[in-house]
Amino acid sequence: MADIYCEAWYGEVRDAINARVATMRDLPEGSWMVKIEIVSDGLSPYVAEGKERHFLVSIENGQCAWYREVEGDDPAVQLNYRFRGPATVFDEIAAGLTDPIDVALRGLVKVRGDMRFLMRQAEHVKILLEAYASGVETSWPLGRPPYVGDPGETAHA
Repeated sequence: MADIYCEAWYGEVRDAINARVATMRDLPEGSWMVKIEIVSDGLSPYVAEGKERHFLVSIENGQCAWYREVEGDDPAVQLNYRFRGPATVFDEIAAGLTDPIDVALRGLVKVRGDMRFLMRQAEHVKILLEAYASGVETSWPLGRPPYVGDPGETAHA
């Protein structure tokens, strides 16, 4: 069991994604670069107040090639998708407490990129999100959501 947001955890998420997509047929061909931007919201202990954490995920022919934390934006990296939202929302997704599709549809996580492609690849996207949300046993060394200060519901309700 790896700590959330550490190298071992990124590898476990990658492996969980790849194990799940290995059973699928008709995976999309090509490469996609996805950026995840997790913004401090004052509740999550995993993103310092006023800071952000940034992650890149490389998808190659439906498989996760790699997933890693990066510093800010690199103009040389061509992004296909960008997901941006509050830290507590992403923590709750990783803890399996929040449906990632629901928070995107409600606008709590902003999604930029070709939405038509995502809709056509709904089964693949669902498996990728499930691997992140429930495919890895995660240790929460600074506390697991929901966090104190959360008014009895998730911070995004």
